[in-house]
Amino acid sequence: MERDTKRVLLGEALGHALHDSWYGVAPVLLAALSAQMALNNADIALAILLYQIVSSITQPFFGRFSERFGGRPFAVGSIVWTTAMFSIVLFTNSKLVLMGCIAAAGLGSGAWHPQGTVNSTVAGGRRWGATAASIFFFGGTLGTSLLGAALGGFLIDAFGRQSLLGLSALTILLALTIVRSTVPRTLAVQDEAHIREQAAASGGSDRLFWVMVAVLLVGVALRSLVQFTLNTFVPKYQQDMGVSPTVYGGLMSAFLFGNAIGGVIGSYAADHIGIRRILLASLILGGLCFYGFLIAQGIWSYLLFALGGIFFGPSHTLFLVSGQRRFPQRMATVSGLLLGFIFVSGAGGAWILGLVADRIGLARVLAVVPWAMLGAAIAAFISVPQQAPAPAVRESAEVQAR
Repeated sequence: MERDTKRVLLGEALGHALHDSWYGVAPVLLAALSAQMALNNADIALAILLYQIVSSITQPFFGRFSERFGGRPFAVGSIVWTTAMFSIVLFTNSKLVLMGCIAAAGLGSGAWHPQGTVNSTVAGGRRWGATAASIFFFGGTLGTSLLGAALGGFLIDAFGRQSLLGLSALTILLALTIVRSTVPRTLAVQDEAHIREQAAASGGSDRLFWVMVAVLLVGVALRSLVQFTLNTFVPKYQQDMGVSPTVYGGLMSAFLFGNAIGGVIGSYAADHIGIRRILLASLILGGLCFYGFLIAQGIWSYLLFALGGIFFGPSHTLFLVSGQRRFPQRMATVSGLLLGFIFVSGAGGAWILGLVADRIGLARVLAVVPWAMLGAAIAAFISVPQQAPAPAVRESAEVQAR
């Protein structure tokens, strides 16, 4: 990677950490305010759901806007906007204002992620696209867990919620300096010659192309279902087994950290030996680990779950990069569509499984996870080319004309 592209990737990863720090703060802040503002569990869940819904619905539109007007205004503006909405929450005692501000903060999420995903993938070029995208998502994970949940929780506990203004000042300062100077004003797309090469290499009809896209979406939906199901129900599954919150909290932390580390390692390997190979291996090995987690006992069960998190990590980035490369002229738009689809399919599927679990038990519902992983692997085998085309980029003609 060249020096300039490394700066872009650094800026996008840092910006992702800054923006998503507020997503990490949100559940901690809501829990801390629950007694003071009479927030029950349903209120807390609704606030997070509203944020996610607004984010998922608006991402395709912000992706298209980024293609037309460039990425930098949305990169900087989204961090400032999300920070402003959460800063208002620090001073309100109105449940309605709180819900409205957190929902409105979802607009910042919708504006941030499409441009960030594309600029990061493009920064990796033909050779390192998946690796660069995984570093972008790794930055978001660190921001959520360290800046958000850890630092935010400490500040609230030690000094009260208004002390989070320090986090507000930090995020806005870094957004207006480092992020603004490193994120490019324009957004890159593939050049026309490379697009024609890819179309010729596919050798298929438009109908076959869209069939492959549909199969890819099935794989994305199944993978997302697993992610949301594990995040939502494994703590409750462990609690029903008599495990303490400290233990299953540590278990989920190991799983999420493994996701982040596995995402980078697996994406690096994919750039070397092919996206489809690593994607298939990731899904199959992860499914085997989750199956072992459900049937094993004690420490072996926990080790398999953490290991499953490492194997599971790369599939998010690799599915997303595969989708981008099927629509080289609209990478930001398709990134927004896929990220929004990931939320809708995962959250909706997990909600349905929750209803089923109330009838047949959580253990039997979690048994679906390995089979969903197998289904995602089959979809990936069908829809992801053996040699996924890598991006050859140029500046968007629409932006250049401005």
